[in-house]
Amino acid sequence: MISAQFQRRFLSAGIAIAAGLLTLIPPFAIGTGSSALTLQSLEHWVSGGPDTFEALHIHWLWIPRVIAFITQDAFSALVVFRALVVGFSIFFFFKTALRLFDERRALIGAAMLLLNVTILFLLHSFDTQLITLLAASALLYLFTSPNPQHHKLGAIIFGLSLAIGFWPFILLISVVTVGLNLHHSAYGPRSKQTFVLFGLMLLAASSYLLLEIFYFGWAQVWSAMNPKFFTPREISLIAQGIIIAVFSTNVLLLTIFRRKPGGIGREFQSAFVILGVFFLTNTFSHDEMLHDVVIIVPCLILVFIDKIKFLGRIGLIYCAVNFGLFIFLPAFQIDPEYSLANSRRVKSTDDISFSYYGAVDFFSFSKIVNENSAENESRELLSHVRLDSTLVLINSSTDTWLDGATLGAEFPNAKFGWFYGQPINLVRINGLNETSYIRPSLATPYISGFFEKAFARKFLDGSLAPGTPIHESQRFQFIDCRGNDAERRALIDQLIFLQYQGFHHH
Repeated sequence: MISAQFQRRFLSAGIAIAAGLLTLIPPFAIGTGSSALTLQSLEHWVSGGPDTFEALHIHWLWIPRVIAFITQDAFSALVVFRALVVGFSIFFFFKTALRLFDERRALIGAAMLLLNVTILFLLHSFDTQLITLLAASALLYLFTSPNPQHHKLGAIIFGLSLAIGFWPFILLISVVTVGLNLHHSAYGPRSKQTFVLFGLMLLAASSYLLLEIFYFGWAQVWSAMNPKFFTPREISLIAQGIIIAVFSTNVLLLTIFRRKPGGIGREFQSAFVILGVFFLTNTFSHDEMLHDVVIIVPCLILVFIDKIKFLGRIGLIYCAVNFGLFIFLPAFQIDPEYSLANSRRVKSTDDISFSYYGAVDFFSFSKIVNENSAENESRELLSHVRLDSTLVLINSSTDTWLDGATLGAEFPNAKFGWFYGQPINLVRINGLNETSYIRPSLATPYISGFFEKAFARKFLDGSLAPGTPIHESQRFQFIDCRGNDAERRALIDQLIFLQYQGFHHH
């Protein structure tokens, strides 16, 4: 006869495997946002040395790098790694709910997390928010344990989460407060255990900082890690935050206002305050808001299944509504034509397109179609130019239409650097000390520019030497200054001048 413990282990493993398999539908959509940048950087690492993106996320990106070593394919490695990340996230959440409640409620809670509209959106992409989801689920599991050794492991994982990003690290403090509240008798202000816990957090964070100093040096480490804010265009950041919050949490928000004697809601109050304040501030970018969502949703679900009496019926309605939003809402299209498909590795006839809706808003389907068209146009323009060992400069005029990381995945021998706002004044002729995402090596021998045609004609073309090779399409202009130091110097000097004159964002 099968024991109850074995049944639970089998159930936990089955839920994790099912969650991982869900990320493979559709099998070749890797998504948008930093997905393309991750793929581009991983391909660079496979073919040579790691760049800035790998260095900034070194504590997690080495895992897909190992998978890529086995599969010999960066895209397949990310697909496998994404399935593992989502599978383990649901596994740890289910184990947490199982520890706090009965098996039925734990199953319903796991289904609610997996079918949440925003979680569904993210697990069909490959953004760093998935890593934050895994960290949050693991921390909830470890800090709800009565075993002090689990709390120490949680403290180490929290410190290592700095490798996900600066703001995800700050936001995960909310989960740590849940653990401190649950075990307040053991972790008082003057308790030895408290000092040990925070010492381990500091030690783990320091290990990451030492790696960053190794990669960037003392002088550059803060500029590499310092969060840079590029607010969404055409929509208020606060308004977008409210939209994301309402759609991500929908009926879960009601649990904050529903009273129940006892229960676990009180332990989560500090976490909700931290994450709620984050949403209400007009300081952070769209991506940071999604990191907030993947932390607050599992916390809200745990409180929800604790407070709601008729959980089966309401949980079923919740899952159906969220799945319906994901399928029928235009912003959550998962057609491979609107994501980074594996065309170079599967079929040469596949379309690769990138919809940078993350920088606009969730409800602009027409913009997605327009940007998809611009992506096709930019690839067509660049496909006629040899880009081996070329650094392609992109500014805010071009970034309005496309994201260079997608092009970097399509043209792996080129490096695409973003130059809008800061840090354009740090551009150097022989190295370009730092860009928003990529730090080109000093060995990069060539440079070129890719700009919106109207912007380039108005602000750039007149400063270039006569005869400079210029290629144009309907929207874009490609300025080819490779192999001509005077031309590339003139281009960089003009970009710096425009930044100082305040013309750069026109």
